[in-house]
Amino acid sequence: MAGKGSSKDDLDNLDIEILRLLQSNSRTPFSDISRKLGVPETTIRYRIKKLLEKRVIRGFYTLVEPSKVGFPFSIIILADIDPDRLNYIFDELRSIPEATHVFKLTGKYNIVAIFHVRSMNQISEIDEKIRSLEGIKSAETLLVTGLVHINPELPI
Repeated sequence: MAGKGSSKDDLDNLDIEILRLLQSNSRTPFSDISRKLGVPETTIRYRIKKLLEKRVIRGFYTLVEPSKVGFPFSIIILADIDPDRLNYIFDELRSIPEATHVFKLTGKYNIVAIFHVRSMNQISEIDEKIRSLEGIKSAETLLVTGLVHINPELPI
């Protein structure tokens, strides 16, 4: 994905190996990473700090199953937006707690946003809120009927 930050060219083999280990288990202790890679723990700490500063590592998270914590519905909203209102719309979408992913697109739609919600009523509320934002030319709301695959690990 393009954006600000480092490219793979900025990373050496040690950085890549650290990232691979952390992707499979972000709770891996620095001492275990150090032992597995054969480098001092201080080096691992320094490298991870630098990867965080460069935003190569965006954070450490627990992947939660939405339906197990009260979010049985997922929706995807595709929107065509007035280009002059893109930043405003991005800010508005970021402010909705149920928005877990917001992507800028090329093609027919400018934005795709993924939401996890508690009820059908909440689907309607979010749909109405999005459609009422100044700058939304059109929007399509899709109800997710099943999760086929999710893989948070990149094949680096």
